[in-house]
Parts: sequence; structure tokens; C-alpha cells
Amino acid sequence: MRAELEQIDIESTNQSIQFFTIETQAFAPYWHYHPEIELTFILEGEGTRIVGNSIETFTSNDLVLVGKNIPHHWISLNQEVSNLQKAYVFQFSANIFSSFKECEHFGALFKIAQRGIQFKEPTPKIIQLITTFATLNKVQQLVALIDLLHQLTQHEPIKVLASKDYKFLQHQKHDMDKFAKVNNYILEHLDQKLTVQQLADVTNMVPQSFCRWFRQHSGYSFITFLNTTRIENACQLLLHKTESIQRIAFSSGFESLSHFNRTFKKYKQQSPREFMNSK
Repeated sequence: MRAELEQIDIESTNQSIQFFTIETQAFAPYWHYHPEIELTFILEGEGTRIVGNSIETFTSNDLVLVGKNIPHHWISLNQEVSNLQKAYVFQFSANIFSSFKECEHFGALFKIAQRGIQFKEPTPKIIQLITTFATLNKVQQLVALIDLLHQLTQHEPIKVLASKDYKFLQHQKHDMDKFAKVNNYILEHLDQKLTVQQLADVTNMVPQSFCRWFRQHSGYSFITFLNTTRIENACQLLLHKTESIQRIAFSSGFESLSHFNRTFKKYKQQSPREFMNSK
């Protein structure tokens, strides 16, 4: 999971919009950012979504608008799943609407998107605009994108993802290689005991320096980030309702059921069983 600057050469395609679909057995780690705005719709899939310093579980019908230069990715924690994962992705510059007075209200939407926006319960109209986009010609696609963004300006409920104080400093991109190593190590060893010393060793730092560096680059303490990742993994497993809560607790890296229950309630304001029964 490396925070790479993705080069999106829209101009060479003679289009204002880059649109593509992803069909795969699992969304692989691809921690990246780019100056274009991105709208991603997960038609089928589940896993963990990271936008800036927001870490959450995603499932089918996940619709998120990501502002320019905000690191993001969707990852299937189980990289050996057999079910098809499918996503629709739009990438475009906000400048394409600058000459349209009728689109001035998009500016407020794009400003909020600098923290990432999740559009909960997308309407049939929104889903139709997304899933039929590839069948349109270039002019129709521009009109459809304007209609889609207009629908999103009116949509409720929404959730703003990254915290208010989150900032990604591009001149610190070289540090993201270290951050990627930490994330990958956590994901690969999520069911095991993880210590600050282990992660400090991964980044060739002493524990005190690692903790300070990690908070600076993630917005979280290491323990908070680790617990958040483990809880989101547990949420994904709880949604399936195929394993016992105790087994889910252990496979998510908690050493006791009581610790898991306390931590889960702290982060989700409900017990694991209440969460499972509410879905």
C-alpha cells in the first residue's frame, strides 16, 4: 500500500472525463493520490476503505467522492475471496465546470470532498447514471456527469470521512514508503500480536521516534490506528454471520473476548452482537 502520485493523462484521450470499471477477485492495496477528483462506486465488494485518515468497512453500493490529492484506496482484506468485486470509477478535473455558471454549486461539494464524502443509500437514479455511463457517447457522458454531480449536491445522508485537521503534505511523499510498509505489515499480521517495537523495526526507527512519526503521518496514535483496523476487519466478518464472535475476535488480533467487546463498544458504541443483529 504505497501512496503514489497517480499520473492520469486525461488530455491525451480527448476527453474531459476518465471513466473505467474494475472487475477483480479482490481489490488489491493501491494507496495513491492524484490532482483529479474521483468518484468511486462499489457495485459488488467488501473490505476496508481508507480515505485520508478515515478507516472504515465498505460493502456493496459504497459511493465516495474523493477530492484532489487525498490518498485513498479500497482493499479486500481477504485477498483470496472467490466472489467478484466490481467498481465504477470517474476521474475528472474540477476545472471542466468552471465556465458553467449553472455548475457553480459544485464548488461547495468539491470543497467538502477534500476530506472525502460517502453518499449513503444512493438513489436508483444515481445508480442508473453510474452503471449506464459506459453506454453513452462523449457528449452524453459530460451531460450525465453534470446530472450525477447535481444529484449528489442534493443527496442525503452523507458522511464526511477524514478529520477536519487532516492534511496530506505532498513534499512528505518519501515518508509514505515507510507508511506503506507499516500498513502492509499490519494487514498481513492482523490476527497476531503486534507491538510498537515490531513496527519500529519495520521502519528502522526507535519506538519513541516511530510513535511520533506515525501520529504525524496518520493523524492517529499507533494503538488507535491498529485497533481501528482490527475493529473494521471484525465488522466485515460480523456482517457475514458465519463465524462465532469469539472466533472473529481472535482472527482480528484480540487476545481475549472481553478485550474485543470493550474495544468494539468504544469504537462502535454498541456490542459486537448488537452490531451483527442490526444488519
